[in-house]
Amino acid sequence: MNRKLFLGIGFVIWLLATIVFRAFGHNLFLYEESVILLTLWLLTVLAMLALAQGLFRWRGLARPQRFEAAVLLVVSGMLLDAFVTESFAQVFPNMPPEAAGSFGAWLLLAYASVLLAAFLPGADS
Repeated sequence: MNRKLFLGIGFVIWLLATIVFRAFGHNLFLYEESVILLTLWLLTVLAMLALAQGLFRWRGLARPQRFEAAVLLVVSGMLLDAFVTESFAQVFPNMPPEAAGSFGAWLLLAYASVLLAAFLPGADS
């Protein structure tokens, strides 16, 4: 398994997501609208599971390798998002500061979904 590849993919996903939320977060992350927020969360879980599973299949990873790959996919984003969420108002000036808690919860859900994907049946199961 190419560890640098999964670490790099995770960083690129984090960077793109951060840019998208900086530019369009006020349209995407409507924390006061529970139906929209729940829909965003559900779509995030499904997208992250599908993305991770697709990457695992693409690289032909067996179950033990999927666990390591999942950690590599999320570690850079988790480290960087610790600083991003602490500086929420500066990083995401288009979103209300009150959305920081919901945004942090969304991040945890996204990262947990990628980690969960390693436990799901894959091509080798």
